[in-house]
Amino acid sequence: MASSLRIATVSYVDDNFGDNLIGTSFLALLEVALENHGLSSDDYELAPLSLKGFEESQLERCDAIFFGGGGLFGQSYLGFYEYMDRITAAADERGIPVVFSSMGLNNMGADDGQVDAIAKIVNKRCVRALSVRENLPLFQEVAKDAAFEVRQVADPATWTKFVYGMTDVVPDGTIGINVVRGGLFRANQRDWGLSQEMSYLAALVTLAESHGMTPKLYTNGSLGDNNTLRFFAEKHGLSDEQIILPQTTREVVQAIATRSKIASIRMHSSIISYSFGIPTVALEWNDKLPHFYEAIGHPERVLPFDKWDAEQTFQILDQASSAPEDNPKYTAYLMSTYAYIHEALGAHVLNSDAGAQRYDFQSVADSLVARSQIIDTDEFDLRHKLGKVERAYLKQFTSGRKNRTKIGTLTKKVDSLSSEVESLSSEVQSLTQRNAELQTEINRRFSTRLAGYVRRVTRRLFQHRTGR
Repeated sequence: MASSLRIATVSYVDDNFGDNLIGTSFLALLEVALENHGLSSDDYELAPLSLKGFEESQLERCDAIFFGGGGLFGQSYLGFYEYMDRITAAADERGIPVVFSSMGLNNMGADDGQVDAIAKIVNKRCVRALSVRENLPLFQEVAKDAAFEVRQVADPATWTKFVYGMTDVVPDGTIGINVVRGGLFRANQRDWGLSQEMSYLAALVTLAESHGMTPKLYTNGSLGDNNTLRFFAEKHGLSDEQIILPQTTREVVQAIATRSKIASIRMHSSIISYSFGIPTVALEWNDKLPHFYEAIGHPERVLPFDKWDAEQTFQILDQASSAPEDNPKYTAYLMSTYAYIHEALGAHVLNSDAGAQRYDFQSVADSLVARSQIIDTDEFDLRHKLGKVERAYLKQFTSGRKNRTKIGTLTKKVDSLSSEVESLSSEVQSLTQRNAELQTEINRRFSTRLAGYVRRVTRRLFQHRTGR
């Protein structure tokens, strides 16, 4: 194999580290698939691309583009569509094959316009294969005229346990409680705000403690989620030992891995838990959650909006079982993703024999664990998060300066108006005094004239009576 093979991998990078976990897990699986096809690390170059940081120059010398998964399709407040369209358009121009793996919709309520937009992308000449983690019928419909068959597979993060080499962790009897920013629900058309979430979390903590379980509250790492947890902890007097504020993808995984049960909200909190065989219950704030729980055979573990209740969550968790590796459904679900990547790599990039021997589950797991020591995304995660913090501070700083300038201008206007008011007050006082003087003069003159008039009238009456 020529050493010039270069594969670009596209994923969404964020400080909600569940998104980063998709990219990390997909890269690890792709490396195992390349090894499975007989390539060494000297035979290829993997070039991770950030979805929203894409530049066309990054596709130079590129032999294939793999989208690593996640809810990148659809049109919502997350704004992924335009970037998907740009990247695939550039691939079309250059004749670069594109493989979509474990894809989903970032907001599932796709109207006709959104469906047409998805169809525009998946039916481009460059697209050679498509697998989805959810909503298979929709994607089958939009790609009905494509040369490939759309397949349903798992999210690559279902392999997290092996990607991070954490195969020996033991449940510690604690319950993990996932915390998210208050605005997440309304952004996804669920009329549930911060106060409702606070009440739900507080009830979960109380229930856990009443059942003799230590609650551990954690987030998936985003700034908004972490600050919401800080707010909740301060309001309810939680100790530092009870809260976990992850700053990297690895820390999110570690926050979940040793729990015995998980009350989840975010999608990848549920997926990481599933990877470690930890029972979970989630709130259905987005349609992707019931799709995931349906896929793993537990639709009862995701609560519809009208049943968001801590008692209900705890009751289901109490009855939930784990997902052990020796369960054929567990291994088959994970292998669906690896099998797809292995086949797509051979058929559309390496042009190798379709009948090449594919690793079994244990071989994939062992290869991932062997590579886990070289995963080093902590610095990248921290730098990305620091950049986001700096941009947030800059926005606040810029807004503050604008407000201060506006306040300065308004202060000058107030000062000017105050001087004008003071001047007008003096004028009013002067006019009031003059008015009083005039009134006094009027009263004096009126009294004098009235007295004269009374004397004249009196005199006339006297003359009339006396005849004088």
